[in-house]
Amino acid sequence: MKRRNFLGLSSAALAATLSAKSSVLQADFLERNFVEEDVEKKLNPKTKWLREARWGFFTHYLPHMPSDRVPDDMTGKLWNKKVNSFRVSDFGDQLSEIGAPYFFITIGQGGGYYCSPNSCYKPVFGSPDGRVTERDLVAELAVELVPRGIKMCVYLSAKHGMESASKREAYLQMIREWSERWGKSISAWWVDGGVLPTPEMYKDYTDAFKAGNKDVLIAYNTGPIGMTKDLKQPATDLEDYLAGETNWHLPVSGFRPWDQKKYYLGPNFSGDQLHFLTFLGTFWGTGDPRFPDELVNGWTKHTNLHGGTISWDVPLLDNGIIPEKHFRQLKVLSDFVNTY
Repeated sequence: MKRRNFLGLSSAALAATLSAKSSVLQADFLERNFVEEDVEKKLNPKTKWLREARWGFFTHYLPHMPSDRVPDDMTGKLWNKKVNSFRVSDFGDQLSEIGAPYFFITIGQGGGYYCSPNSCYKPVFGSPDGRVTERDLVAELAVELVPRGIKMCVYLSAKHGMESASKREAYLQMIREWSERWGKSISAWWVDGGVLPTPEMYKDYTDAFKAGNKDVLIAYNTGPIGMTKDLKQPATDLEDYLAGETNWHLPVSGFRPWDQKKYYLGPNFSGDQLHFLTFLGTFWGTGDPRFPDELVNGWTKHTNLHGGTISWDVPLLDNGIIPEKHFRQLKVLSDFVNTY
């Protein structure tokens, strides 16, 4: 089985490669400078689009701060008002202008609030009271973005800790309903809370997420990486790419000098496509850009040159518009990526 490792190039050869015209794709560079060797698990060939994207857009569009409780004054009426204000076409224009290859949106996270209707909601969470929207924002975004060549992807949390087997099964039915409704318009799932107790439960979740599209990619997030020298391994053989959550520590790729082991080298990282996710603002879904352009560009390029892709989490206004400072920085990043 196969993994690709970056070959050492002479400084002259590397300089010549990196100064190639912008029309030369990063994928071509990778194909010329990685070799195949046997590893335990093959990389899913369907992850090629994610590797070739090199970067993508991710957002936490929620009724609350990510990983926090729902505010006491939030109601289903207010949530529907926010979701109904999302200007899908204008957002699509922005993503097209910055050249975003793909886009992830949160369907929901905590408190039972979701931006897409679902008939299986009540057995899991009780009376919806507007917490599950009438508008299917995910479906509308897919209709807008996919024809533009922007792959539509979604975030959802696993909820294996529910108190009864019937509620767990009802939640899986919720996932199946969304997956079957959206079908092939969805290219990837990013599953938070992906620490599941048994291999059978990973299979149950994977089957539900892939019910509408067997080729959709899936990653299970088991917590932040980069906080220790130990590598965050794939959660299950059933996933396709590394969830790669990072927050206050940005991981790098290379060889560990004390044991010569590979450190987050891609594109095949233990069977997963190498991928990182971090926030461009001060935290998930909020704040002005925290990094100078040079760092955003440099870390993205470093990861790309080792076969990986970075998803940048960016806050949106309630109406779905990218704030000006983030839009400018992403445009700088996109223009930079197109130079190598």
